[in-house]
Amino acid sequence: MRHTTILLATLGALLLSALQTSAKDFNLPPGKWWENDRIVTHVELTADQQSLIKDLVYGHATRMIDLNAELEKSKLALENQVEQENFDPKAVRKSFIQFQEARRLLEAERFEMLLSIRQVLTHEQWEKVLTLRERLEQRRHRPDGPRPGHRPPMNSPRPPGGPRG
Repeated sequence: MRHTTILLATLGALLLSALQTSAKDFNLPPGKWWENDRIVTHVELTADQQSLIKDLVYGHATRMIDLNAELEKSKLALENQVEQENFDPKAVRKSFIQFQEARRLLEAERFEMLLSIRQVLTHEQWEKVLTLRERLEQRRHRPDGPRPGHRPPMNSPRPPGGPRG
């Protein structure tokens, strides 16, 4: 019984990491990048493109909120099945399949959003957006930390001997 629990937990972790890795190279800059003046200028977005991207993101985001709620429910159900004293491998497998399907639907909706945004942009604009996203990622993960003047997240630990505030 314990072996099955460990196996299912491992499979779940592998599935999640595989999904995150596969989608990682197809990310966009964070936030409402299509409203950021510097990005708009750099990418050369038109007002029509900005408006269309805003509408597309809103539509997909509302669906992704619902799909994420379904994912969380299926995750909770799976955890509940695994933790039952009268462990039922069949029920756990069924819950795991439901969890996988909820995750797939959420990732598919995210992919469709990215695809719809890509259709709005020219090839050159798309390349600029991806290059910009890569530069932002590199800055965030610099070995010497974020750029000077960049504030870390509020809940991040303070460096020893650093200023208090």
